[in-house]
Amino acid sequence: MSVEARQYRLVLRSTARGPLLQLRVLPPEAREVILVKIGGKGVEELFNHMVEVLRKHGYIESETVTASMRAYRVKQEIGPVVGGYMVLVRRTRDPSAWKPLFEDFLVEKYFGAKTVLSHVLSLSEALSKLKPPSKRVRMQLNPKILDGVGAGVKVLARKLWGLKKP
Repeated sequence: MSVEARQYRLVLRSTARGPLLQLRVLPPEAREVILVKIGGKGVEELFNHMVEVLRKHGYIESETVTASMRAYRVKQEIGPVVGGYMVLVRRTRDPSAWKPLFEDFLVEKYFGAKTVLSHVLSLSEALSKLKPPSKRVRMQLNPKILDGVGAGVKVLARKLWGLKKP
């Protein structure tokens, strides 16, 4: 599945186990799939911040709100960057520590941030093709690969951009 010609949706779902933040993608002539999902504490706060920043910079195209779900269609050019950011913060203990960096990455306060984050999502997809997730995971990308890539990107971000350990 290539990064081009896709529609990205940032979704917050309410479930019995708590809120879930998801990045979904609708490839041409295919069914919508979940690329990355994040659960746990602080997810709703992270989602609200991401939506606020994306709206501020004009990257949100439309929104859908139901009783159990809030979804925003994200512009195609920024979708991979959002996905890369979600891989970065996916397994962090405190997502709110990385929250202020989202806007800095979008406006490229850190050189090459958009490119790096886009490639993070592409790398995760390429590796997941080699080792697909089990059917019960209901995700396109392998969670173990996302965890490994996310950990590596945290180290890269700290070294490349001089970020302190959040």
